[in-house]
Amino acid sequence: MKRLVLSTFIFSSFLFAEDFSFDMDELDKMEVKSYEYSGYIKAEQKHQVLNESSVMYKKKDKSSMDTYIGEAFLNYKYYKDDFTFSTDIVARYENLDKEESDTYTLNQAVLSYKYDENNKVEIGKKTAKWGKGYYFNPIGFIDRKKNPSEPEASREGYTQVNYKYNKVLNGDLQNISFDVVYLKTSEDFNEDLYSKDSNALAFKTYMLYRDIDIDLAYYYNDEVSNKLGIDFSTNLDVNFEIHAEYAKSSNDEDSYLAGLKYITNTELTIISEYFYQDTEQEKTTPFWDNQYMINSFTQKELFDILYFNMYYKNTLNVDDKSFLNKLGITYSGIKNIDIDFSVSKYDGDDTSEFGGKLVDKFSWIQMKYSF
Repeated sequence: MKRLVLSTFIFSSFLFAEDFSFDMDELDKMEVKSYEYSGYIKAEQKHQVLNESSVMYKKKDKSSMDTYIGEAFLNYKYYKDDFTFSTDIVARYENLDKEESDTYTLNQAVLSYKYDENNKVEIGKKTAKWGKGYYFNPIGFIDRKKNPSEPEASREGYTQVNYKYNKVLNGDLQNISFDVVYLKTSEDFNEDLYSKDSNALAFKTYMLYRDIDIDLAYYYNDEVSNKLGIDFSTNLDVNFEIHAEYAKSSNDEDSYLAGLKYITNTELTIISEYFYQDTEQEKTTPFWDNQYMINSFTQKELFDILYFNMYYKNTLNVDDKSFLNKLGITYSGIKNIDIDFSVSKYDGDDTSEFGGKLVDKFSWIQMKYSF
């Protein structure tokens, strides 16, 4: 009886193996693609009701205006041996109250050479993305300033040479990496970083200690003030993350943020950040004042409707008590397509940052196709 069972088992195994066998020669012939690409095409429409109390209202002398935006983004990567070439290209069309403009921006164009598993060199135009904050990044010394109204929007990088060392370790210190970046500036080269001739070096050390991500950053420029920064992020619980950043310049200017991200059992995502900067920026730039607080709430699959999310975001200027409220819904039930609709309202005194804007309230809709 035992022999019969054993024979049956062995015979069945051969039959089973035959059904799922494959030719190793055919596997070797499979072509590994030397490139990959992704991107999106999106269209936006914004209807804006104007603020009659704004000092800019007389220039318009009408109750509302409309904005139309079209944007295409392409990321392309090409692989050859130990080399990788990556580029991001953005084309954008705007019709702002019947005034048309179009821009074509090369956000990134980077050639990378990976010498071995620990060492890599990159040269070209690159967005560094330093910092842990969702809406603000005080230690983003070699990044263009993030727009908290569109924190995930792609940003143009700076032309640089970057050496990176990365090492995986055993023990409480699980990973460590070093970045050394050189940048040259002039009137027409990296001019948004500094518009005169200068040489800059940026250093960043990353450490994963237990479950804490830590970055130490330093920025040196032979013409302007130097900067020192630190950030961290960690999970206090599976669904509860905290993060912070602090930066200080050699002329004693401070900036910092503290934030959290919490996801409830009902899949409500809460993100909250407080941001402070010593020095006010030019009032023509967004978020120029000293203190801001942003709180956002996103409920996934509201009313158990698949692919349907609702969100609310409050952006507060802590100094003048003006704010922006935004309420919206998203739908992603159509393959590769996301639809986002929201209504927003500015509020505050006529002389405040948000209360003094030309726009009082607006509705906004965006359709985005990703590939």
